Amino acid sequence: MKLETLAELNAERAARRPAILVTDTGSGEQRLVKAENLAGDPLRAELSRQLRMGKSGMIEAAGKKLFLNVYAPTAKLVIVGAVHISQALAPLARALDYDVTVVDPRTAFASPERFPDVPL
Repeated sequence: MKLETLAELNAERAARRPAILVTDTGSGEQRLVKAENLAGDPLRAELSRQLRMGKSGMIEAAGKKLFLNVYAPTAKLVIVGAVHISQALAPLARALDYDVTVVDPRTAFASPERFPDVPL
């Protein structure tokens, strides 16, 4: 991967914006498609489908085999209230790859002991 492509991809990921790296498996040529540029891309239907699914995959277009590497930010879940239901919901959401935050001003409820590995 070219350094400028990597820098662009890292900038998109840091800003939590989705992007797709399109790689021609025959030639190795790569290009980055940002979510904001999807509408004007010749592969917009395929790119949109992969982005909606959040999954990388192979496609064929114009006689070429292309690998679409999807970089989509994880979904965020903010749980308001550190009650007993939240204690069950937080680890479940983390297991499903959500970015979980628990919000509760009551330190007796929102404690690291009750919510290990979850930002409070």
